[in-house]
Amino acid sequence: MPTIRPARHKDIVRILALYDELVIVRSDVERTCQPSRAEYESILDRIQSVPGFQLLVIEDDGQVVGLMELLIMPNLSHNALPWALIEGLIIDSRYRRKGLGGTLVRYAIDKAREAGCYKIELSSNKKRFEAHAFYRSLGFEDAALGFRFYF
Repeated sequence: MPTIRPARHKDIVRILALYDELVIVRSDVERTCQPSRAEYESILDRIQSVPGFQLLVIEDDGQVVGLMELLIMPNLSHNALPWALIEGLIIDSRYRRKGLGGTLVRYAIDKAREAGCYKIELSSNKKRFEAHAFYRSLGFEDAALGFRFYF
């Protein structure tokens, strides 16, 4: 039975290995700035200290096989109802198509409902067609055109 929990310092190496599975377009700054393990641990501490923000991992047989960031944010618009964001969802390629990604997303949806959110969004690179089909299969719909600016 998979377990979902907040990430811990001991998970950093595994988390970074999972992120390495993604083909991420990095800016020149990102390519030259590789944080140390202590810096990653400090960043994890900062993430976990922000109210409503968690880096969550999913374990299968005691091994971290996936992760996501979940942010539940207060909001003044939409009758002051909060909203939620899923970012950085990744499942180890050896564990895909076993329901673990769906388990993580449904967990996030449940947490957003519990918090009274009026919506939950997720961010996905426009080139990840397989991921888009997965999100649609969970009931997500294409909703917006997004933009970004790299430094």
